[in-house]
Amino acid sequence: MSHARRTIEQLLQQDILPLKNAEAAATHLEVYPSKRTWLDFFDKALLIVGAVALVLSLVFFIAYNWQNLGKIGKFALVEGALAITIALYVSLSFRQLRQRFQLIRQLLLLVASIITGSLLALFGQVYQTGADTWQLFFAWAILIIPWVVIARFPALWLLWLGLINACLALYLDVANLQFINHHLQNISQVAVLALFNFIAFYSWLIGFDNKAPFSTSHLFHRINAKKSTAQINSSPTKSSLHWSTYVIGSLSTFFMTYLAIVTVFDNGNIWATLIATLLWLGWCGFMLWQFYQRRPDLLMLTYFSFSIITVVMFWVGKWLLDDFDAGGFLVLALLLIGMSSAAVVWLRKVAYINNDDTTSSISKGDSDE
Repeated sequence: MSHARRTIEQLLQQDILPLKNAEAAATHLEVYPSKRTWLDFFDKALLIVGAVALVLSLVFFIAYNWQNLGKIGKFALVEGALAITIALYVSLSFRQLRQRFQLIRQLLLLVASIITGSLLALFGQVYQTGADTWQLFFAWAILIIPWVVIARFPALWLLWLGLINACLALYLDVANLQFINHHLQNISQVAVLALFNFIAFYSWLIGFDNKAPFSTSHLFHRINAKKSTAQINSSPTKSSLHWSTYVIGSLSTFFMTYLAIVTVFDNGNIWATLIATLLWLGWCGFMLWQFYQRRPDLLMLTYFSFSIITVVMFWVGKWLLDDFDAGGFLVLALLLIGMSSAAVVWLRKVAYINNDDTTSSISKGDSDE
C-alpha cells in the first residue's frame, strides 16, 4: 500500500495524474481499504478462526474426557467428525456451488487434514503402538497429500510443509546420517533442514508468485488530463508476494541463518564451517538476485539484512567475548547499531529507487501515447 501511495504522489508532482483523479486512483489501488474490504477481511478471518477452533475443540473434548470415554466412543467422535467433514465437502462440490463456496470447501479439507492427524494420534495413544514420533508426522503428511493437491489452499500447503519439517527434525534426532562423522551430525541435520526449506521456498516462488516485476505503467498510461474522470486499467498487478511466500521465506531465513551460526562456538571440523558458510553465502546471493535485481521486495530484503546482522554479530562476538570483557560488549552494541542503521538506509534507498523506476516507466508509457 505504501508503494502505491508514493507512486500516486509522484504522479501528482509530475502533473501526470490530474488532482481531481487522485482519489479515484487511490481507491482503485486500494491505498485506503474500503468498508467492503474490511467486511470481507473479517468475514474470512472469522470463518478460518472458527473452523480451526471447532476442530481443536474436538481434540480438547476427547483429552478432557479421556477417562470417561471408551475406545469406541473416542474413535466414533473423531471418525464421525471426519466423515461429516468429507460429506459436507462433497455436497458443496457440485458445479453450481463450487465457486460460491470455494473458501468453505478449502477450509473443510483443512479441517479434515487436522482431524486425520488427531485420528492417528488417538490410534497410537489407545493401542500404545510404540512407534517413533516422526512416524506419526510422516504418516499424517502422506495421508493428506490428495487433499492438499485437491484444495490448492496455501494454508493447507503450509500445514503439510510443517509436518514434513517436523518429521525431518524428529527423524534426524533419532537416526544419524550415514557416512558422516558423529561430530558433524548436528551440522548435517541443520544443513538438511536448511536445504529442504530453501527448495520449498524456491518452489513456492515458482508456484504462487511466478509473475513479472511490479509495474504500474499499464494502470496510468490511459489517464487523459483533458477528461473529467480517470480511465484506469481494471486489472492492476500487485507489488507484494503472496502472504504464504513470506512465511516460507522466514522459515528459509531461520534455517540458513542457524546453519551459518551453528559452528560459531564449535571448534570442530574446519570443512564443516566452510561448507555451512558457503551455503549461507549462496542463499544470500539468491536473495539479492531474486528480490533486489529481479523483483524488489522490501520484506524479503529485510529477512536478508536480519540474517547478515545476526551472523556477523555471532562471529564477532566469538572473537570479542572470550573473556567477557566489557569493551567487547560495547563494541558489539556499537556494531549492532551501525549495521541496523545501514540496513534501514539501504532498504529506504531500495524503496525510492524502485519507486523512481516505476514512475519513469509510467512517464515513458505516457509519452509513447
